[in-house]
Amino acid sequence: MSTPALYDALALFKDIHKVVLEFGEGLTEDQLRWRPRGYSTSIGFHLWHLARETDYLRAIILERNPQLGTDFGDSTEIWAKENLAKKWGFPTELNATVGTGLSDEVASVLPIPPKDELINYLKRSYGALQEFVKLLDEKYPNFENVDEDMQKRLQNIRLNLLVFLSHDCRHLGTMECLKGLQTGFGSATEKRG
Repeated sequence: MSTPALYDALALFKDIHKVVLEFGEGLTEDQLRWRPRGYSTSIGFHLWHLARETDYLRAIILERNPQLGTDFGDSTEIWAKENLAKKWGFPTELNATVGTGLSDEVASVLPIPPKDELINYLKRSYGALQEFVKLLDEKYPNFENVDEDMQKRLQNIRLNLLVFLSHDCRHLGTMECLKGLQTGFGSATEKRG
């Protein structure tokens, strides 16, 4: 007998995504691009990285698990479909990157797009992942009626989803710190409306 998960991954994703998006939407272009002296990344870099990683996560899960079926859509990333690397002037040799493993020098010169375009990409990446998780929960609410191979695949997918929840939280903390350095106020001291 399988034991169902004691958490609602979709609700957790929606919650952290909402916080990150509200944070990003509340920034000015200057706040988005600012970096402390000697620091290689801005808040804009972190928002771009979250969008890319989220876009990539959904795509790579689908690519490596065709057993999920066509209901989940194709594995092409928004990044590739819309040729965002070219549109935003990213170096062609970095077309496949998601921002992980970049040197500080490379990260510091990536052309972060205008805030509205960046937030739009992040919203769409988050939305696609949320739709994926919703469908995964509907089609596979537990490990019953699936063979051993599929059970292992589903366990791995769910583990990767949880890793990405903590990933988003870590980047949110970094972005809040960067904003706090600029404004003197972090999320704990800001007035919430």
